[in-house]
Amino acid sequence: METPTPGASSRAITQLKFQNFSSCVDVSFWHTLSQKKLEEFKLSTSPVKIIGTYGLASNLQKDGKSLKVPARVMIDEGSFRDSKVLDNDAFLIEGLLMNANTVEDFKAFDKRKIIQDAGSALLEDIKSGACTTEPSKLNKYLLLTYANLKTHRYVYWFAFPALCLGDILLHGSAPKPVTDVLKKDKFSSLLQAYSAFRAKSPKNASYFAVTIDKKTGQATISSLSDLKTSLGNQTPDTTCYFGFADPSTLELYPGWPLRNYLAYIHHTYNLESAQILCLRDTADSWTRGSTRSILIDVQLTKATGQSGATATTKGWEMNVKGRPGARMVDLKSVFDPKMLAKTSADLNLKLMRWRSLPSLDTELLGKAKCLMLGSGTLGCNVARTLLGWGIRHITFVDNGRVSYSNPVRQPLFDYEDSIGGKSWKAETAARNLKKICPSMVSEGHNITIPMPGHRLHQSEIKKVTEDCKQLESLIVSHDLIFLLTDSRESRWLPSVMCAAHGKRLINAALGFDTLVVMRHGVRDSKEKSSTHLGCYFCNDVVAPTDSLSDRTLDQQCTVTRPGGAPIASALAAGQHPREREKEREREKEREKEREREEERERKRERRERKRGRERAKQRKKRERKGLSEREREKER
Repeated sequence: METPTPGASSRAITQLKFQNFSSCVDVSFWHTLSQKKLEEFKLSTSPVKIIGTYGLASNLQKDGKSLKVPARVMIDEGSFRDSKVLDNDAFLIEGLLMNANTVEDFKAFDKRKIIQDAGSALLEDIKSGACTTEPSKLNKYLLLTYANLKTHRYVYWFAFPALCLGDILLHGSAPKPVTDVLKKDKFSSLLQAYSAFRAKSPKNASYFAVTIDKKTGQATISSLSDLKTSLGNQTPDTTCYFGFADPSTLELYPGWPLRNYLAYIHHTYNLESAQILCLRDTADSWTRGSTRSILIDVQLTKATGQSGATATTKGWEMNVKGRPGARMVDLKSVFDPKMLAKTSADLNLKLMRWRSLPSLDTELLGKAKCLMLGSGTLGCNVARTLLGWGIRHITFVDNGRVSYSNPVRQPLFDYEDSIGGKSWKAETAARNLKKICPSMVSEGHNITIPMPGHRLHQSEIKKVTEDCKQLESLIVSHDLIFLLTDSRESRWLPSVMCAAHGKRLINAALGFDTLVVMRHGVRDSKEKSSTHLGCYFCNDVVAPTDSLSDRTLDQQCTVTRPGGAPIASALAAGQHPREREKEREREKEREKEREREEERERKRERRERKRGRERAKQRKKRERKGLSEREREKER
């Protein structure tokens, strides 16, 4: 067991022990991991570089007594970045994240091999001198994870690889406060010098060297790159200490980073003993109380005889039961319910990109603005389908009210909405859509669409003019228009407006057991061709007229077979994403065709060059043959 009992007697200590690192994961880390798993990592299990931080020994107190909190390595949403702004008492630690796709894959991780490989890489860095130029390589961590994105449960296991080089014994007396060697004013100067040293290279300031002049008590700080010079210049009047930023909160025992530091000292300098400065104070904390920094004399004689082939590595963190094993955190109750609803709603779409539809642009769909002209059977079903496609901005237009016959066919209304017939369809649909998905941007407009063949009273002209202006404004401000009204003539004006403003329009209509879904095409301004799709009225030989007057009730209502509306809605809502996918596929095909044509051209050029070389050979052969014939003629 690496962590000793805090109250152990200093006289009974014979073997140097260390306070283990303890992991501390912020909720924001899991949220960021979930996003990256969906959008970047997907099915990849390749290791990902991350960073974390740990601090100097904490001096937390309660009721006048010091709290022995563990030395913590903390990670959060910023751990996925390349760098991080550090506090005065914080230090960077690099890590490696390995995320499994299933819990079975997580259990199948070869933990022994993973940590042994990390230890071998560390030992190689020590022997090659990489740790001398970059001391931060001495301190690393591993993180195995499995993220269940449906239940928001996360299984994880930390490891802090440390080389084991045999028994390391204390030399002489127990650890002593640094103020037993340095006077308080000199120690204060040392802390100031260390602050200046750390400011130059925050990343590599966790390991350093300290040279103390015995006569003057003056201390100087140098990097590991200059340590050989400091040891070479050492005189009887100077003492050289190997210093490191110590996160340990125990008075008699150093922190986990010292383990690899001792391995570095042994392999790099082949020393049998070393004097260690465990720095636990900063210039700011020193002014507020007594020092917590200590000095340790370490004997390294029993560490000899080890090599990279036989040296072992340890460091897997214990679970909450104090046994080697993974930990689990359930964040379903911690996350904001609206945030959970948003991420869960997009889960299906993002999973499509893993295998089924990798080119699906969910970000583009999320930004698209859709206008529903009609909030009845088709309007409600199309809106629900668009919700599944990731559309998060839907506007409804209708002039009707919710009746008792609507809720059974129109899924955005319920019985409460139909009581009294006072609820406007467009406003009620928008409000209930937000109840389904709180992150929706949805609104309803009570607008009457003017229809050819329907006479207007003089008093209605002003209202109709205002409705036309508002309808045109809505069409201009939206990306995709769905024409879902229940009469033929009500489709005419929106069709004209969409054609005039170059807007894509999806038209859907229902019969009893028939349906029509069509896309009104617009010509892209970049295309040279003038060909584009027609509209709902292109094949009509007569203008739209009043089709509602003098009709019986079954002819005025949209009487359709149950189940027809969801089918038509699925086809209508699928038009826009599919069209983009088809266009991308066509572009890919054109690109492939260009590549094939270039390859054919290169082959033709190679064949021509080959034929040219063959013709040249034949010509030379004929010339040589002609020369031989002339020589034979001369001889005769």
